[in-house]
Formats: sequence, C-alpha cells, structure tokens
Amino acid sequence: MVFRFVLVMLLWPLLLTTVNALPFDEFRKFVNEGELAFEDERNLKQIVPGYGYPSHKYDKSDDGRLSDLVREKNEQYQIFMSYVEKGFTHKGLTFTLYDDNLRNAAVALFRLIQSSDIETLQRIVAWAQENVNQDLLTYALRLTGVYSEKNKFMNAFENEPPYLTKPNYFINGETIRKAMQIVIDNGQFSDQEAQINQIFKNGDVIAINTNYSGWNLASNGCHEELNYFREDIGLNSYYYGLQLLHPFWMSNNELEEINSKHAEYYYYTHKQLLARYNLEREFSKFNKDKPVEKCFTDYNPYLYYDNGLPFPIRSSTLKEWNEEQARIKSIDIAIRECISRKVIFMDNGTKIAMTEDNYIELLAKILRANLDGIKSAKFIRSFFGYGGNTYPLNSYNPAPSVLHHPETSLRDPIYWYLMQNLLNYFNEYERTLEPFDLSKYELNDIKIVHAKIPRITSYFSYYQFILNKGLKKNDPAKIPYSITARLKRLNHLKFEFAFTLESITNTPVVVRLFLGPKCKFENCWVLFPNFFELDCFVYYLKSGLNNITWSTNDRSSKFSYENFYNIEEQSGEVNKYNLFKFPANLVFPRGLEKGLNLSLFVIVTPKEDILQVEVPRDYYINYRKFLPEQFDKKPFGFPFHREAANFKPFANNYRFFNISILHKKRTEDENGYFSSNLN
Repeated sequence: MVFRFVLVMLLWPLLLTTVNALPFDEFRKFVNEGELAFEDERNLKQIVPGYGYPSHKYDKSDDGRLSDLVREKNEQYQIFMSYVEKGFTHKGLTFTLYDDNLRNAAVALFRLIQSSDIETLQRIVAWAQENVNQDLLTYALRLTGVYSEKNKFMNAFENEPPYLTKPNYFINGETIRKAMQIVIDNGQFSDQEAQINQIFKNGDVIAINTNYSGWNLASNGCHEELNYFREDIGLNSYYYGLQLLHPFWMSNNELEEINSKHAEYYYYTHKQLLARYNLEREFSKFNKDKPVEKCFTDYNPYLYYDNGLPFPIRSSTLKEWNEEQARIKSIDIAIRECISRKVIFMDNGTKIAMTEDNYIELLAKILRANLDGIKSAKFIRSFFGYGGNTYPLNSYNPAPSVLHHPETSLRDPIYWYLMQNLLNYFNEYERTLEPFDLSKYELNDIKIVHAKIPRITSYFSYYQFILNKGLKKNDPAKIPYSITARLKRLNHLKFEFAFTLESITNTPVVVRLFLGPKCKFENCWVLFPNFFELDCFVYYLKSGLNNITWSTNDRSSKFSYENFYNIEEQSGEVNKYNLFKFPANLVFPRGLEKGLNLSLFVIVTPKEDILQVEVPRDYYINYRKFLPEQFDKKPFGFPFHREAANFKPFANNYRFFNISILHKKRTEDENGYFSSNLN
C-alpha cells in the first residue's frame, strides 16, 4: 500500500526502531489546541526570510497616512507596525505562510482591515499597496473577502482565479521566461524563434504552448503520467481556496465559532480529493505494474519565484534520524493510543469518549492542532518539501518548497501520500466499528424505476489564459497585446444522466450521486474511501413518475467553471468561476480508448428539516456562503462515509450502475505540439 511505503520510506525510518509509547497522561498537552514544542529551530530559521534581516529604514512620515486612519492604541495596528518597522513586510520578499514573521504580519493586517469600516478599509488598502509586500497584502485581502461582510469591493477575489495574478506559481517557468522575453522585445520575434519556442500570434494575442513538469524527460512510468491532474491550475486554485476557509494558523476554537462543522468539512474535502486522485489512477494502472517503491523519485516542480530562483527540487534521499522526527513520531504514537483506547483527555483534564458519532470531529481537530499546527506544519513541510536536499542556506530571498504554499502543494506526489497518512487515522478507528446498517435508509414509497447512463467522453481541451497581470503587475494595460499560456487540460464532452423515479406522495428528497471504481456489488463498500461525490441536491417529487436529469453544465451548483477566462473558447460566457468549488473540468477521470469501466451510485433519501446554526459575529457573515449547503443530518459523504452492511443489490431508492469513460484522442494540432501523454 502507498501509505505503508510512505511511513517506511519517508517520514518514519524509526518504525524500524523500537519506540516506547508515551504514558497516557502525556497526551493532555497536545490533544486539544496544544502543539509539540520545538526547542531547536535552527534549521527551520533558514526556510524563509526573517532572521538576521535588516530592519526597515523609514521615516515615521511614511506611515503618517496610516496612523491618521487608525488609533495608535489599536492592538492590531501596533502588532502590524512592529513587523513593518522590522522589515518583515518588505516588497520583494518571498511570502510564505510558514514564516512566522510574514504570516503574523499578514494576519495582523487582516485583523486590522477586518475591524475597519469600509471607507477606512479602502484607505488602509491604498496605503498598503504602496508600502507592503504584494503577496502578503493579497493574502490578507483574500482572508478579508472570506471573513468579513464589510468589503464588498473585494468579493471579486472569489470570481477571479489566482493564476491570473500569480501565474509563475501555476505554470512552468519556461513559459514565464518566454513571456518576459516577448515583453522585453516589444512583442517582436522571428518565425524561427516562434517555431522553436512554440509561440503563436493571432492578431493581438500571442500564445505560448505550455507543458507540465517533466515534459522534456523520458517517462519512467510513474507519477509524471498524472502531472496534468496534480498540476491543473483549477485544482491548485481550489486547494488555495480550501486553505483560506481553514487557515492552519487559526485555532479550532475560532473556526468552531464560525462553523460548528469545520473539522468534519476539512476532513471530508481531503477525503474527496484523495478519492478523486485515486480515480485518476484507475486510468494509469492499466498501463503499468511498477512497484510503488520504484516510483519514489526526485520531484522537480519546474516553477520559478519572482526573485528568479527556482522552486527547490525535492530529493528522494533520506535525511539522518533527528530529534524533530522523533517528536513528530511521539505525536503519531499518542494519537494512535487515543484511537486504540477510544478516549481523549483534554487540556483541562476532561475525558472525552471517542464514539461513532463524534470520532470524525475529534480526530480532525486533534490532527489539525498537532500535525498541521504551526510548529509541526513548518517541520513536516520542510522535511518532505526539500527531502535530502535539506534547507536553503541563505535567508535572503530564499526559495521555499512547493509544500510551503497551498496553491503549489498538490503538484508534488508526496503531498498526496501525506494526505493518505492523515486519513489513515480515521480508517484505523473505523476498523473498530461495526459497519453501519444501510437498510435503515431504504424506502418503500420512492423507487428508481429507470436510468439512462450515457458513456462519458474525456479529452484534453485547450485552455488559454492571459499572463499580462502577472507580467506587469502595476499596469498590465501598458502591454499593448495579450500574452497567453496555452495549456491542455483534462475535460469531458457534455452529457446528461436521466433517472425516472416513482413516488407515492409529493415530497422533497435529497439525491446523491457518486463515482467509484468498478466493483461487484457485494464488495463496493470495502472500497468506500474511493467513491467521489459528484453531487448532492434537493428535488421535489410529485406523486407518480418523475424525471430527473443531471449534468455538470445544467443541474449542478457544486463546481467551478473557468470558461470565462479561457480566451480559446470564449463566446459570451457568464463568469461562473468560484475559488471555493471543485473545478468542473475534473469531475470525471481520464478514460481509456477502449473505455474505462467505473461504478455510478445514486441514492434518494427524504429531505430533513435541520436547524441552521447562527454565526455569532457579523464578521463571518461572508463565510457562510462558501460552505456546502446541508439538506439533512447525515454525515458528509453519506453513504460512503464508512463501510456499510445489510444493503440490497436492487433496493428501491438506491442503485449501482455501470458507467464507461471513453478517452478521445485529439488529432495533431496545427499550432505546435505538447507532451505525448496529453493526447
């Protein structure tokens, strides 16, 4: 199994060494909001700037406008200005959330903006645009767009993909370099240069064909075959949005106040991500049988920072065993001990029994506080992000790894292994539970009488987005032509599922659709973690026969659509992009030319009236609209939230269907070429 390989080969060489379990009373210091203390952070100090860095030499008049706007006794103002004075908000610094100074400065600015009225807010932002690191400011503004209702003019952030303003974090560095050269040469290039560099001009649009990482290397039959999925600009934008909804530095208590189900939702979204990734691997498993350990190779992300340095190559070599790894392992042992004993001690000594009803919430909070808490997260991302290459040696304008940014983390295969390891804690507890009884959810008054499931066709579509904002941040309009990155992205042709339901009464119901691996009915729930939820929506049945149709284009509101920003296929599109929703083009995995056989599952259950919990602060009114709508009290991902029993092969209100995904190869494009696996 992949997760076993990670435990043995990567993070936990000490599994081969005898480690004594911690005494049970030692759990108390980290099972709630506590974190493992790192006394020796000498290595961590080199990850990002902030140590031994020159203070900001500025005249107090520089912030005169800001101090005029904010009372100097304002705590957040004082905190923020202390970072400004020390030089931690300099323009040109490489921003990452895993540097304490940069993160704390961004959070202080966010809190300052969050607590200001709209007029003051706008003036603070205007000041910050002139005096503060642009990436730091952008992060603070995006947070404000989620956690405040006072910033109507900033809500556009959810409707604009981050790859427009920061393309070098989403596409290969050679494309950015070619685009910069075009700007330097005032849009002039020879036919020979264009042919070699894959540049094409059509009117005032200059397009650069853009591949994924590893495109110029021989394939070893491993992870690079799925680079188009892990490096998809929409997927990585979505993960950036997900981390905005669940900032790792924000306490469980604060998030609990905003959203009582934040922990379960965070767990569920990662479970869904991994389920979708495993479906993509269904395509590749037919083409190779290489052992997993042969695929643990170096990873080169092909990305470049604004300062010209490349994102580090993650080495596959292992570092020597050290104290930091031992401390992380102590957390692992303690959490597993909690799972084994089914009990948790809180910081105040309170004992909480872990049950079938609360284990997801409890485990999610424990893992979030202790393995994704500030100190642990910094070490884990450094350990895995750099591998045997260790840490950067110079604190001036360093190059953090891809794991040090939420919008680049999914690019590295190692991050998916880490995700699997975290989910394994839940799986470990679930193995101690009896399968839940699905027969309790069977209905006699609602019946699925017919279904029309068409064959899905996948293909690689062209996607062009404009780079001008990223190339000339201050005034992109000064570039008199559009420079675009032209990618091949996985997509699917339009389709429509049709279901005929018979109902005895007029009643509202919840319809859930799932896509999973091909399985025999009796063992489908053994594979429950690999079922990806396509949609969950309400439908009002009338007495008699009802026809329900579903497609990503018409029925679903669950996905984000990026066509508005694709100038290759733009045709009066309405902007339906949403940073916090899964990209619609990746709903289905890549198929096979002969057809990839998968399972489609549909279940219909009554809609329940649920009490909507009021969010106590007006600050968080905006946050609500980014959360998934709930139609009943069932767990996220029901009925594939865990293993089930007592299910029927042909129940009235739920059914498995066979579905096939055919991949259609495109003919050779007259405008250049792409990697051979993108066909």
